[in-house]
Amino acid sequence: MSLNHDRPDAYVPLRPLPQRGTIGIFAPSTPAEAEKIEQGIRYLESLGYRTLTTPSCSMRDEYLAGSGKARARDLMNLVNDPLVDAVFCTRGGFGCLMMLPYLDYDAIKSARKLILGFSDVTALHWGIYSQCGLPAISAGMVATDLSYPQRNPQFETYFWKLLETGETEIAFENELWDHSRPPAQLSGVLMPGTMSVAAMLLGTRWFPRLKGCIPVLEDVDEPRHKVEAYLTQLCMGGHFSGCEALLFGQFTDAAVQGYPEVPALDKIIRRATAGLSLQLAKGLDYGHVPGKISLPLGVPISVSWGPTTILRTRQSIFES
Repeated sequence: MSLNHDRPDAYVPLRPLPQRGTIGIFAPSTPAEAEKIEQGIRYLESLGYRTLTTPSCSMRDEYLAGSGKARARDLMNLVNDPLVDAVFCTRGGFGCLMMLPYLDYDAIKSARKLILGFSDVTALHWGIYSQCGLPAISAGMVATDLSYPQRNPQFETYFWKLLETGETEIAFENELWDHSRPPAQLSGVLMPGTMSVAAMLLGTRWFPRLKGCIPVLEDVDEPRHKVEAYLTQLCMGGHFSGCEALLFGQFTDAAVQGYPEVPALDKIIRRATAGLSLQLAKGLDYGHVPGKISLPLGVPISVSWGPTTILRTRQSIFES
């Protein structure tokens, strides 16, 4: 098992998901409702894909879909199965980080299969990237966005474009645009994820070096003082010191805040990042929202930073 905390220099493209290919499905975190898994499977199969489920899809250990070791075993079985072309997660929740000590990172890198998930799957994506540089796709999952009877059109459009081409181009209005700075052309390795989940990896060997990366952060149901705490911790730890830009998606507010006086999110972002020479952008529809935009992780990307900020993949996440 390879453990390499430094991001590898060479970009490792994934094998594409072929038309009518086989998608392996496993539960990496919290159990999903059986009906929602079936709805997501029916949708994928209606498009011509074959599916293969694993025991974790029906396992329940309180708020976990089985032990970390059992879930890791399911993932590795899909990674090592030559008949499986890609791996889709059922849902997030909590518990992905428990799998990380039990994964065979050499085998994962050798297989070069797409592992698709979102939210708590940030721990899996960032952990794998830290060890072997393998990219992934951060997107809606089998028992969440793919299971909805009426899927969001924006979600579907960006999801399938990225799945079919390995490329994306996204424009959004930058809510943090600083008129004192001129527009700029930036580049780096895109690293999307849920901020509170990424913070869980701090202090472990599974937190990747972010030098040369462009993080895209989002979160859900976190009181704003905790959002500021996570972001401040990442900044004070120097984890953004080698980054040219820091992007923010959608932060779905907690129903109950921890304090009666709560600043706006924009103020929190500027306060936490004060003193860092980062270009900031906010407003991308990446987050726990119905029209979430799917993003590649670990792929070279260019950013046209300005009032309208544009992300473009510099190469496909898939091999040609």
